[in-house]
Amino acid sequence: MKANIRERTARTDWSATVRAVLIPTAALLGLALVCLVPVASARSRSTASSPIHRSALMIGDSLSVGKFGEVIRDFLVSTFGGRNVALYASCGSSPEHWLRSEPTFVTKCGYREQTPKRAIVLETPPKPVATPKLEDLVAIHRPSIVIVQLGTNWMDRLVSPSPEKEAEFSSILDRFVAAARSQPGVARRIIWINPPDSSHFSQRTQRTVEALIRSASKRDSFEMINSREMTHYVVGKSGGDGVHYNSQAAADWANRVIQRLSRRLRWAIVP
Repeated sequence: MKANIRERTARTDWSATVRAVLIPTAALLGLALVCLVPVASARSRSTASSPIHRSALMIGDSLSVGKFGEVIRDFLVSTFGGRNVALYASCGSSPEHWLRSEPTFVTKCGYREQTPKRAIVLETPPKPVATPKLEDLVAIHRPSIVIVQLGTNWMDRLVSPSPEKEAEFSSILDRFVAAARSQPGVARRIIWINPPDSSHFSQRTQRTVEALIRSASKRDSFEMINSREMTHYVVGKSGGDGVHYNSQAAADWANRVIQRLSRRLRWAIVP
């Protein structure tokens, strides 16, 4: 008698089917990858080469109406591009004169306005010019950085300092910084250039102004460049009145300030 032997079931060979499906699929994926790699590379190159658009607004007093302002502006233009720099300087002005909440300050001794749209430089006694308001300037120019050169004209009022005066000026500094940052996304950085050395005012008066600005920089998170440590006013050599620098001395001061600014503005790319 023959033993019952179960017949083996024939195996289905799926290899041909799998190959028939996978080979076209792999080919399609390979083609898609070949197409996507150049696109991704192009996007990467575009992103890497695209400039970061930054802009600068500078505010100053009579020292920026003169040679100092001219040299600093040229540096800012070379850094940010001419279309992205605006400079306003009003002789005799102090921080409060640029605030919208304060009365309009009219300068009678000099004014500089250099923007992408126009240039006005009045160094000799010109017709009176109204000092613009900081809130309006940041709304118009929307700067990513604001550079301030103010404080010299406070020294006359601080020859005899008092707690009341210092409290008043501290409040003005806080309000000035708030005005600079009054627009969303504007003035992410503020750099304050302190007054340079003066032979007209005592060291005590100069230290008082410097201390007020330094304290505000800590409260309101802005940067400060100490001009007194890089300047020394010599009457007859630096200038004639103990406050204002002649063209050569002002340019020397500006170039020292630029060395500090250059280190702080390395992120800026000319558009």
